[in-house]
Amino acid sequence: MRAGLLTVAAVAAGGCSSDWAQRMGYHALSNARQMQCQKAMADDCEKRPDYDRYQRERREATETQSPR
Repeated sequence: MRAGLLTVAAVAAGGCSSDWAQRMGYHALSNARQMQCQKAMADDCEKRPDYDRYQRERREATETQSPR
């Protein structure tokens, strides 16, 4: 439910920057995964990096894979 509301809010905010929408989408999905993991009472629930760290790691991985 909460993730759905965040997704709707992200879509409704079309006038905002795309970074904001991507950030909200990332957090909504991350929260939904964490809630599912906790609901299953799993001991090994994975802690996801925050959005800024995720983007930095993604950028670094892309830069190392692209031919120069």
